[in-house]
Amino acid sequence: MSVKSCCIYSTGVISILTLIAGIVLVLSQVFQNILNAKIKKEIVLSNGTHAFDVWENPPPPVYMQFYFFNVTNPAEVLKGERPAVLEVGPYTYSSLNWWTTDECNMINGTNGASFHPIITKNETLYMFSSDLCRSIYAIYEEESSVMGIPGYRFSPPSTVFANTTENAGFCSPPGNCLGSGVLQVSACKQDAPIVMSSPHFYQADEKFVKDIFGMKPNKKQHETIIDINPLTGIVLQAAKRLQVNVLVEKIPVFSQTGDIRTLVFPVLYLNESVVIDEVSAKQLQLIVAEGNVVVNIPFMLIGLGILLGVVFMVVQCRQRIPESSSAERQPLLKS
Repeated sequence: MSVKSCCIYSTGVISILTLIAGIVLVLSQVFQNILNAKIKKEIVLSNGTHAFDVWENPPPPVYMQFYFFNVTNPAEVLKGERPAVLEVGPYTYSSLNWWTTDECNMINGTNGASFHPIITKNETLYMFSSDLCRSIYAIYEEESSVMGIPGYRFSPPSTVFANTTENAGFCSPPGNCLGSGVLQVSACKQDAPIVMSSPHFYQADEKFVKDIFGMKPNKKQHETIIDINPLTGIVLQAAKRLQVNVLVEKIPVFSQTGDIRTLVFPVLYLNESVVIDEVSAKQLQLIVAEGNVVVNIPFMLIGLGILLGVVFMVVQCRQRIPESSSAERQPLLKS
């Protein structure tokens, strides 16, 4: 066998082996498992890991925006008319350590600053909110992108504050539920008549919106969202939007309350937002790029195997076409 023939058959064998290896690696997800193991190791909160450095010195600043509701018809309210409010703000403050230590009977999930790696779209993410004195959860909403980094957007569904049997334990006092979309937190706020909700009563019962003139719930402006990189579980950006209300009732012994209505009155709402900083974003972009390369290695092998197979077949076909002799190239008839 000539050297040329040996090279041709070697190409065919290599193409078959490469194709088989690529398919086996795709089905077994070897490289995906290696990547997942490496990511999980780095995400562990222990000395020497990147996650520990970020936790010890968080780089992105957190901004707090307060929007107050100013009553424009106080005299009419005391006469029993519908309150009219005007949104004033935002008043913005910077904060790095804002979480309180209020406790609830059950604490599920994280504080929302970080999540486990390898997140899927069908997951339910649990977080504990000290403002609400309870744990809440968020579900997948859509894909997102922050500074070129792919992410999954999660947000709390309307069922979190729905007036259902699952949430009956959060009614205070027991059996006294105000309605869907609001949460009375008097039990953990020194018995103050405080009621929490989304801004402008977003996702709440329509009665709360109609009780106050000036409420304009809007999904884009008033929804709490959190964008997470699914590979690492790192938060890319988030916006926690909560409204502080008070339960207003007529008190017979105080004539100043007049004929005021019983309603949930908005005081202010806050928008606490954070976006990943540029330095962390560049580091995460590198991790995501490396991950994409590692995961696509089996597909590269399959492509290489197909390419070598095509080259092998082309060379084989060209070899099988016999070359014509000089006598065959002579014309049959001569003039």
